[in-house]
Amino acid sequence: MRAIMRLTMVLALAFFSLTGCLEGTGIDGLGDYGSQANEIVGEVMDVDSRSRQIEIRADSGRTSMIRYDNNTQVLYRQRTYPVANLDHGDYVAARVQQDRDGRYSTNTISVRESAQDRGTVGGSRLDRTEGRVEYVDSGRGTFELRDSRNRLVLVAVDFNAPKAVTDRFKRLRNGDQVRIEGRSVSVDRFELASFL
Repeated sequence: MRAIMRLTMVLALAFFSLTGCLEGTGIDGLGDYGSQANEIVGEVMDVDSRSRQIEIRADSGRTSMIRYDNNTQVLYRQRTYPVANLDHGDYVAARVQQDRDGRYSTNTISVRESAQDRGTVGGSRLDRTEGRVEYVDSGRGTFELRDSRNRLVLVAVDFNAPKAVTDRFKRLRNGDQVRIEGRSVSVDRFELASFL
């Protein structure tokens, strides 16, 4: 009987210690965190460059909106990329903080498996567009394209882009006319597969 009481006390202490560790991390213990308590792990559903938020769906099915800024780094295969290079379907771990209003923000996102590696890249059909290059951000791996409908489209170069694509991207200048092929993620975002 005394052994059962000791075991009960040890388990109770372990439980209270564990729940105490989760307090203040911003994670509510629903199983959406990774190996560290302040990580949200799951599949990228959307990257909204306008509101600067990433939507991540955890394995549990729960969706989290996570804010990012210019200092947020995406780490993939020991290299750093801009957030704009994240693809729908990438499996990531975002190190998060939570503010007083319960909103998450991140400064580091690790890509555990790209959408291409996972085979979740949507469809095999590629879209084509053309227009004038308005602005090239070589540090972020993106450029802005003014299309034939006079819309400004953010074009992101893929993590695994072939050398021919990255070489052509490095030579891009404002005012260049380009024809490109890739995937339209939204009305104002395009993921580059190749230059035509």
